[in-house]
Amino acid sequence: MISIIIPTFNRGYTLSQVLDSYCRQKFVHELIIVDDGGSDNTADIVDEFSRKYSQIKTVYLRNEKRKGAPYSRRRGLLAASAEFILFSDDDEFLEENYAEVCLEKLKSSRADIVSGRHFSRNRGESVACAIARFQTGDRDEPPFDFRFFYINMDARFQGDIELPFTHAIFLAQRELLLKYDIDTFYRRGNGFREESDIQAKIYSCGGKIIMTNDTHCVHMHDSEKKSGGQRVGRFAYVFWSVYYSSYFFKKIL
Repeated sequence: MISIIIPTFNRGYTLSQVLDSYCRQKFVHELIIVDDGGSDNTADIVDEFSRKYSQIKTVYLRNEKRKGAPYSRRRGLLAASAEFILFSDDDEFLEENYAEVCLEKLKSSRADIVSGRHFSRNRGESVACAIARFQTGDRDEPPFDFRFFYINMDARFQGDIELPFTHAIFLAQRELLLKYDIDTFYRRGNGFREESDIQAKIYSCGGKIIMTNDTHCVHMHDSEKKSGGQRVGRFAYVFWSVYYSSYFFKKIL
């Protein structure tokens, strides 16, 4: 019923830590790992987990050269066989009910996209302790900043809220994602707004996007990762954020 798609690049060491949390999700029948031209042991890690969780169809795709996360997500989407897609990353732990809760919310609220809460754990903190600490957020601020069109991930709120877009760990119907397609433009630098692009397109066409407090995904602490994600220099981060934001707003306005 659900295909999980994970793009990755030279992060076999993080995949080996997070894949249990994906393979134990209810309603997940397919796991698609898209290796973006990496040179590490990712293929071996995927093979190990495919044997450990033989009840799940495991698909390993490898780009011959580095194409970027959006291209890899799109490739995974085209290869997926399930009705629903759960996009995720190679450095995220899913709470054990993540897929189940997102799917239930998608159906019961007739939403187009659903995510749980997303936050980073502290150094040395377990996933369970991180969730217990975070609960419904830890900052008294609006969940969405309309001045900068940005989600305040740590904002404190109750229940479910509707947003113009949510973060990268979200569930949606495959047909909807194919209809609006994934823009592979966001492939260089920090890829800022690449996960927001397709969501904003869906929202601008009347789509309903929900973030719920009923489940969580937990980002690894920065000290646990050697590279990747938005790890660029400070000035490069600002440059790519402005560059991609300009492209993003030209498309949706």
